[in-house]
Amino acid sequence: AAGLGPGAPTPPPGPSCHEKSLGLLAVKFVSLLQEARNGLLDLKRASDNLAVRQKRRIYDITNVLKGVGLIEKKTKNII
Repeated sequence: AAGLGPGAPTPPPGPSCHEKSLGLLAVKFVSLLQEARNGLLDLKRASDNLAVRQKRRIYDITNVLKGVGLIEKKTKNII
């Protein structure tokens, strides 16, 4: 990145900001949804599979997909 010299701190190990972005998470979520048996996806398993610490991020994605009519909730944790 611009302005980082030899003494600049190195980024922490682990996923980058891009890898944690909501957009990328949404793409991965939709992939899981497309692979789901009988079109049903357990949100708890999806959250574990995507290594999401905050389940709220999964709910953000499902709320948008529900709002545009692409998914419907069957139960609290099944779409």
